[in-house]
Parts: sequence; C-alpha cells; structure tokens
Amino acid sequence: MRSQVICSFIAVFMILGLGAYGFEPIYASGSQVGKDLQNIKLVAPTSREAYIFARSFEERLGRNSGASTTLRYNISIYDQGLDLRDVSIAQKIGSVSYQLIDEADGDVIASGKVEAFTSYSSEGNLSVASQYDASERLLIILADRVISKLTGQLPAS
Repeated sequence: MRSQVICSFIAVFMILGLGAYGFEPIYASGSQVGKDLQNIKLVAPTSREAYIFARSFEERLGRNSGASTTLRYNISIYDQGLDLRDVSIAQKIGSVSYQLIDEADGDVIASGKVEAFTSYSSEGNLSVASQYDASERLLIILADRVISKLTGQLPAS
C-alpha cells in the first residue's frame, strides 16, 4: 500500500514538473499547430463516405468556411471477406490520400495517405446494417489519422 502511494506521488510530481519545462498540449490555445489545424476547410463532400469523413473531421477541429487552407482528399474503401468455421466475417479496408493546399498561392503544405480497417459480421439479417456501421467506424478512424498526421506535418513555430 505504501509503495502505491509513493509511486502515485512520484507520478504526479513528474507530470507537474513537465509543465515547468514548457511542455504543453499541441492543441493548446495559442499554439501555432492548433491555429493551423483550425484554419482548414474541407472540399465539399460528394458521397456518403465523404460526408461521414468531413463530419468526423469537423467535429474534432470545427468548421471554418473562411479558412486560408483547403484539405483535398480521396477516399477508397473496399470489402474483403473471411470465412472462418461457420462464421462469416468481413473487413472494410480503407485509405485516404490528402493534400493540404494554401489557397493564396496553390502550394501544397502537407500531403500523405492513411490506412485503416474495421471488421463486421456478414451473416444474418443485420449484415447490411453491420456494413454501414463498419463503414462509419472506418471513416471516423481515417479522419482521426489524417488529423494526427497533419499535426506532425504542420510547422510548430
């Protein structure tokens, strides 16, 4: 019991000590990366998948129609089935290729590709609902990964 208290005290002391050295969350108010992420608008969605991706992206960073940078993206999703001993499982495999464009001069600020997958049961009466759910989960994961990659690609100064 005593060792748990000591470990807890040390952990709290270390966390508080990091703040004294100037470490702060990357999304902190006033940070350059946080400002840059909030200065992104997305190309208007033209499909169900693009809508879910854009909604997830904007839920995390907000919608900014007056932004000076635009995120162009291309979503690719396909199904791959797995038959395992009387259980039909399928996977939704997807990727998003993206480019962050500066609207003032058309330069590419950042670009990349992220990939992910989700699984679902392709058996029974609810297989269509399972497919839609798997697609939505996959697109949310892909939006999170694009934001994470952009966070690492944007200049910190």
